[in-house]
Amino acid sequence: MKRFLVAASIVTGLAFGAPAMAQTKPTISIIVKDTTSVYWQTVLAGARKAGQDLGVEITELGAQSESDVAGQISILEKAVASNPAAMAGSPAILTMAKNELLTKIDYAKIERSKLEKIPEVLRHPYGLGHLIYSFNIVYNTKTIPAGKHPPSWADVWDGQRYKGARSFPFRGGISPQLEMALLADGVPIGKLYPLDLERAWAAMDRLRPLVTKWYANHAEAIQLLSSGEIDICCTIGPRGITAKREGAPIEVEYNQGKLAPDNWAIVKGARNIDAVYQFLSFAIDGKVQAELAKRVPYGPSSQDAFNFLTEAEAKELNTSPANIPRQFWNDTAWWGEIGPDGKTNQEAQTERYAKWMVRRS
Repeated sequence: MKRFLVAASIVTGLAFGAPAMAQTKPTISIIVKDTTSVYWQTVLAGARKAGQDLGVEITELGAQSESDVAGQISILEKAVASNPAAMAGSPAILTMAKNELLTKIDYAKIERSKLEKIPEVLRHPYGLGHLIYSFNIVYNTKTIPAGKHPPSWADVWDGQRYKGARSFPFRGGISPQLEMALLADGVPIGKLYPLDLERAWAAMDRLRPLVTKWYANHAEAIQLLSSGEIDICCTIGPRGITAKREGAPIEVEYNQGKLAPDNWAIVKGARNIDAVYQFLSFAIDGKVQAELAKRVPYGPSSQDAFNFLTEAEAKELNTSPANIPRQFWNDTAWWGEIGPDGKTNQEAQTERYAKWMVRRS
C-alpha cells in the first residue's frame, strides 16, 4: 500500500483532532470530482486504507464524469443530509458557491508558511486550489513527427500549414475554449480577460471546418489520439502525459496552455471545522504534493513541491518552473460573474455553445 501513502495521510490529516472519534466510529465523506480518474482513484484508495487504520467509516462519493456538474451537486447535497463527521471534496466551485452550498474559506486558519507557496489566483473565496490540470495542445507523435507539431493555437487554427484531424470538447457540460480562440486570433496571452466574446465566437467559426470529432469527455479525447483517429486535440495535458507513460504515441505542448485548479472546499454547515482546516494545511504541503505528483502527473499547486522533485520528474508537470510561465490561469472570477439574466458567464457560454453547434450541424 506504499503507493497510497500520500492519499492516506490526507484523510489522516482530516480526521486528526475530531473530538467525536475517540468515542464512536464516525463517518467521513470523501467527495471527488471524477471516480473514473486515476488521480482520484489513488486518493480514494488511500482513504480506504486510512479509514481502516483509524477506525473511521469512509464513504466514497463522486460523479462518473469530471464535467457532470449537476451530478456533483446532487452528490454533495445527499452527503450533507447524511450528517457526516467531516467532509472533503473537489466540487464544481462556481455553481456550488452560486447555489450557496459552500462556506467561505478563512485563509487565516491555514498555515501561513504553506499558504504563501500557493499562487494567489488559487485562493478562491470558496475553493483552495490543489490539483492543477490544463487544457493543452496534445498530438499524436506517429502522424506528426517531433518538432512538426503546431506550437501555438494560431497554428492549430491553420489547417493549410498544419494538416491533420482536430478534436475539441463538446457535450458533458464542458465550457467552450474561448480563450484558445482568442489566442488563435492574435490576442496577447496577458490580455485575454475580460473575454471579447464576439471575437472569440468568430474565431470558433473558423475552427469548425477543421474539427472532425467533438469529444464528450477527456478519456474519449485520449482514446481518439491514441488510436490515430485524430492528430491534434485540445484536451487535458496531464491525461496525455499519463497515456504517454503507458505507451501511447502522444505528446503535450505546454505553450499557451490554460491552467485551472480542482479545489478543496468547505461544505456549508460543516462540523469539526478545526479538523477541516488541519486537512487543508496538510493538503497544500509541498512535500505531500510532490509525492502525489510522482504517482499521477497533475501539477502541484504549491511551488514548494518542486524542491522535492528531480528535474526529470518536474519536466512533464504543467506547473513546473519551466512550464508555468508559458501558460495562463483560467480566470475563475470572470467565468463566475453573474449577468443580468442571473446566469454566470460559464452557464451562458455553455448554453451558447450548444446552440452554436446545433446551428452549424
